Formats: sequence, C-alpha cells, structure tokens
Amino acid sequence: MQAGEDDACDRFVQQSPAGTFFHLSPWRSVVRQVLGHESYCFVARRETGITGIFPISLVRNRLFGDSLVSLPLAVYGGICADDPDSYGGLLKAASEWAQRQKVKYLEMRNLAEPFPTALPGRDLYVTFTQELTPGPEKLLHNLPRDTRYMVRKSLKAGLDWTEDLTLEEFYELYARSVHHLGTPVFSRKLFAQLRSHFPRQCRVFGVRKGKHAIAGVMCFYFRDRVMPYYGASLAEFNRDAPNNFMYWNVMAQSCQEGFRVFDFGRSKLGSGSYQFKASWGMQVSPLPYRYVLVQARDIPHLSPVDRKFSAPIALWKKLPFAWTKILGPPLIRWIPSI
Repeated sequence: MQAGEDDACDRFVQQSPAGTFFHLSPWRSVVRQVLGHESYCFVARRETGITGIFPISLVRNRLFGDSLVSLPLAVYGGICADDPDSYGGLLKAASEWAQRQKVKYLEMRNLAEPFPTALPGRDLYVTFTQELTPGPEKLLHNLPRDTRYMVRKSLKAGLDWTEDLTLEEFYELYARSVHHLGTPVFSRKLFAQLRSHFPRQCRVFGVRKGKHAIAGVMCFYFRDRVMPYYGASLAEFNRDAPNNFMYWNVMAQSCQEGFRVFDFGRSKLGSGSYQFKASWGMQVSPLPYRYVLVQARDIPHLSPVDRKFSAPIALWKKLPFAWTKILGPPLIRWIPSI
C-alpha cells in the first residue's frame, strides 16, 4: 500500500462482493494499537484503479513461532479481490514475502473462496447468517420451537433493552463471561479503540434487570449487515434467558433499521457457542480458512478446543476474577489464534 491510500482501499472494500468489515483500514490500526502487531496491506492495481487488497499482520511469538495472519481479532479476512488475476497476484506476493520473513505460516481467515486454491485448510469453524427481510413477526414465528419459547420467556422476564450501557459496564460483563469460559480477557483498550475508530459502525447494547446490567453486546455494521461480535451475560441470570432476549432484540431492531442480514459470526464445530447459534435455525456456512506453510510442515493447531489447552483453561477458571483482568490483557496478545 502506498502512503495516503487507505481511503481508496476502503472505498474498494465497500463496493467489493468479497469485502468485509474487517478489511477496512481502521481494523489494522486497532490490531496495531491493542496487540502491538505490525500490520500491512498488499494492493493490486490496474490503470482503472485498485482491484484487490490483502491486509496482513505480523504476529511475533517466541513460544509458538512467528506467523502472518489475515487478520488478528477478526473472524473474516484473507484476500479481497474481484477477479482471479488480482487474487492470484496478491497471494503470490504475500507468499513470497512470508518466505522472506521466515515465518512458520501465513493464515487466511476466508469468509468464502471465490477463487479456490490448492492450499491446505482446517475444517474447524462455521458461520451463521439470517435474512432479516421477512420482518420481526415472521422471523419470530419461524424460529425453532424451543428457541421461540426461550425468546418469549425472556420477553416476559422483566428485562429492559438499552443503548445506554457504559463501556465500563460492558467490560465488566465481558470479563466475567470469558473468565467463566477459561479464556484470558482483552484489555479495555480494545473496546475503546473499536468505538473510536468505527464511530458509526460500532454500537454497544445492553440488557438490564432493574438497575443491574446483566448482558451486553458490541455490534458491528457493514453495508446491509449487522454482526453482534462481542457478547456477554451473567450466568446467575440464565433463568431469564438474557442471551435470547439480547440477540432477538438486535435482530428485531436491525429489521426496523433496514438491515438485511444478521451475521451471528464464527463458532467452532461442537462448541457450546455452536450449539446455541444452531438452535436459531440459521443458515450455516463452513469457513474455508487456508494456510501457506513456510517453515511449518503441518497446519497449526492452536485453538482452545485442542486437548493441549484443556489444563491451562481449567487453571484459568480457578483464578480469582480480579487477577484475570490484570493478567489477561498482556497474556492474550501471545495467543496466535485470536
């Protein structure tokens, strides 16, 4: 990328069928400022202008080895290009650069594969989407019976939907939620930077019971799509189904605001998150993540679902909650799979 080319690249992403929220240039700024990873962007050009981009971050890690990732913190990434020549040129340039950097591998977190390659991949993640055009009433009617029951139960539980949740309240909910899962928490800086870099495309919603915040979600908006990305709730209020209440309200409100697609994001096959999202009866699509192996011989297995991480996860769950907010932020930046 040439200096001052961010806006032109973002305009290309906005109009490209392969573009996602995470391909926008502010995402690389957030990765750099929060995780400290240097971020780059390869650009394909013709006389008519930009025809493709490939944003990449260099993730240095003494424990697992260095890698190139497109993109950290993101569930979608990889090459955004509208024709096979641009796609192939960007892949070739980045692969050659990966060789010069002597990394273990280059990871592409593709949402789709418009131009398939012979690169190896791992069938670990899927994504869930729902068309919003039928409107709230029909969407509620079409939900699977058990999920429809839980949504209606939550609507009678005395919960309030709000957009006045503070970032501090949201962070406390999120930190408690990931501690319950055995995962280190990000720093508050991540959420503050997201709101700062995406003032019109990032919103935080909350669920209150009385005066207490019991659930919250940070949503991203891109073109006609809404994506509830970081969500959390307090386990002690599960009887009120706050998660069903929260995601249903995002869905219904997005219908009313004119958005056409509800993107429930990525989940690992067989995980609790996968089971919850699958219960909504949405379209399920495999995510074709692909790897350019450089010094590594095999595809990396660095997901929390791998057995080697079971002991650290169990240990993290036992840590006092206050400690996790201190130890989590410096630790999580060393986990390559985030």
